[in-house]
Order: sequence, then structure tokens, then C-alpha cells
Amino acid sequence: MIKSFISILGTNDYLECRHSFNNLTSDLPVKYVQEDSIKFFCKDFSKQDEIRIFLTNLARQRNWENDGFNKPNEGLKSRLNKSGLVCKLNDYSIPDGNSEKEIWEIFEIILNTFHQDEIVIVDITHSFRFLPMLLTTLLNFAKYQKNISVKGIYYAAFESLGPINEVKKKPIEQRVAPIFDLTSLSLLQDWTFASFDFINNANIQKLKQLVKNENKLSDSLPDNQKFLSQRVISKLEELINNVALCRGKELMNFSYYELKENILKLKTIQGLPKPFFFLIDELHRKIQDFNNNLSDLIIVIADWCLRHNYYQQMVTLLQEFSITLVLNECSLDKFDDKFRTIASQSFKISAQNISEESWHSPAKENKEITKKILNSNILKSLKDSFQSLTELRNDINHAGFLSTARNITSIKSKLENNLINYKKLFSEFYKS
Repeated sequence: MIKSFISILGTNDYLECRHSFNNLTSDLPVKYVQEDSIKFFCKDFSKQDEIRIFLTNLARQRNWENDGFNKPNEGLKSRLNKSGLVCKLNDYSIPDGNSEKEIWEIFEIILNTFHQDEIVIVDITHSFRFLPMLLTTLLNFAKYQKNISVKGIYYAAFESLGPINEVKKKPIEQRVAPIFDLTSLSLLQDWTFASFDFINNANIQKLKQLVKNENKLSDSLPDNQKFLSQRVISKLEELINNVALCRGKELMNFSYYELKENILKLKTIQGLPKPFFFLIDELHRKIQDFNNNLSDLIIVIADWCLRHNYYQQMVTLLQEFSITLVLNECSLDKFDDKFRTIASQSFKISAQNISEESWHSPAKENKEITKKILNSNILKSLKDSFQSLTELRNDINHAGFLSTARNITSIKSKLENNLINYKKLFSEFYKS
């Protein structure tokens, strides 16, 4: 993969200093932070990799080329060329950013330099005014448009040395500006997007990848704590897939209590990424109503489907769970294909008042079973809602090609009304 170092060169007449990062301190003073940043962070760059310096006209004149500020001055271009770089060194002109139009031009110029799937290191030390915000936003956008990976975001805090007039008085060897690692800002955006995607869209893939990456990189977390976070994400993914693929048996047998307990246990893990820690309550809140009581579970799943646009799944699961409730009431095997078919027929027989002579197989050959199911109180309560769902199920499964096809607004409205009816009927039936 191609690696790149990106920096925006400023316009000030910078003082020479050394820089420190973690336990490393540069040996010689430099005028431009990019000189030390490249030494620290680009040691493994090869011929295919690139250093990109973005310049306004004034920055190019003062600090890129030699002899800026109307005095002898070796510019950054010359200094970098003398440093023995093996990678490419390219400069790009950008406008000053004095208008919204120019700001968008800067955004487009920098974005267009990214390669697909490349690894990016960014120095924002000389990114004046709005540029740090622009760069962090741009990097987040490029992650999804060009699948870049942000390896590092760094800022050299020269101002920590004190007022400029005082710094000038210090011997150069005493001027050591710390470089701060701000990569967590980019990572925070990843966690934010992943959290939003899960909470609003029930998509856990990005969150799963972040937890996996974090566990791979973290040396401080014990294996049992890494296993717990992975298990929580794995079980959440299993739950979402069971709903998306209408796995009724799995949803009935799912260990909701265990999952909720494990989510809360995550709070006890020391060293958990802060964004993930702050997300724990949201994860718990997202599934807090799920439980193994079948009548509760039906409503919770239907509501989940409606909120996350799982319309087809909502119809299917509501009907199939209704059949299951009826067979439970009748003490019949809820997993028997024949009984399930008879129960489905019985909803129609009851709703449309179909005479016994007009029954079809297998209800026709199993009249005692059919009559037993028809006497189910749950079936009598749900028959009209079930029939309404049958019409929607046919409409959706035939992709709207039937002559009676409804429009999207009508389908969503009927689904909402059906859920309201189910909640009301269940409230009356199970709380009485």
C-alpha cells in the first residue's frame, strides 16, 4: 500500500528548535517541523511513497523556496531534498481560503491527491485558522470515498516553550518543542460513525472491525477482557442477523439476559477505548427490551424491524410468531410443518368465515386439529391483523407487480397500524 505524509506549510519566519516525541528527541535543531516529523514518522517510506506539502502563494515564496523574507533563508524544499529522501516529494498550490469557494477548492485539491487504500500521516502544526478542522473532516470523508487509513495526526506545540520573545532568548539546544499525537481525533470519528450506524441502522460491521483492531493493537488488555468485548459484538451481530434473516427459533432461544449482563460487564474493563466505553449504555439501551417471553419478544422485534426499515422481516416474523403463539396455546408442536400450515389456514378460515366444506389440505384432512386451533383465543384476537399482514406479505414478496400493489407510503402506514393493533391486543390479552 502507498504511504503518504501530508502537511500544510505556513507563512511565519519560524525559529529553529528541536522536537521530542515520546522518548525520542531530535539531535539537531531545524527550522521547519516537517523536517523532524518526516524523520520520526516516515522512516519506512519507499520509492512508491510520497511526501505532499501544500502551499499558498505566500508560503511558497517565504518558506518553500530559498531566500524568503528578503534575507538568506534555506527553504523547506531544499532542506528536504538534502535529507536523503527515497520517496517522492511533491508540492501542491492551494488558495488562501479567504472565501467559502476557496475553502472548497482546498478540500478538493487535497482530496484529489489521495490514492485508493493508501496509508496517511498528517502534520497539522502549520495548518492555520480553519485548516485543522478542514483536514480532519476531509480525512474522515476520504476514509469512505477512497478507503484511506489514517496512521497518524501530529501537532508540534512550539507555543509550549513560552512567549516568542522569551523563546528567542533561549539557546537553540534548549528549545525542544513536544510533538503531540492527535490520531485519536480521527479514531474518535470512526467510533462516532460506527456507533451511529449501529444505533440508527442496526449495522454492526464497522463497530466489529474497530473492536477487532483495538484488541489486536492493545497490549494492556488481558485476553479474557478482549474475549468479552469480542463476544458482546459477536452476539449483537448474531442477534441482528437473526432478525434480518427471520430466524425465529434462534430468536426464541437467544440468551438476551446473558448478552445484557456482558454489555454491562464491559464497564469494568480498564483500558477500554473511551469512545467504546461511552457507547456501552447505548448498546444496553438498544436491546434492553429483548427477553425470552414470546409475547414480549414479538412486539420488541416488530418494533425493531419498523425502526430499522426491515419491513419484509417485520411482516414475516409477526405472522410466524403469531402461529407459534397459537400452537403453544393449543399444546401442539410449534415446529411441526403440518401444524404450522393448518394454523396459517385457520387464521384465514376464521377471518373470512370460510365454511368447512371449502377447507383445503392439510386443514381438510385434519378437521379435529383445525377446529381446536380455530377455538384458540389468540387466533380469534389476531385473525384480522394476521389477514392484513398476509395481504402485505403477498404484495411485498411479489415485488409490487400484483394489480393490487400498494405504494410505499401505504405499506408503511399499514405496518405501523398493524404494530399498534398487536400492542393493543397483546396488552388486553396477556394483561387480563
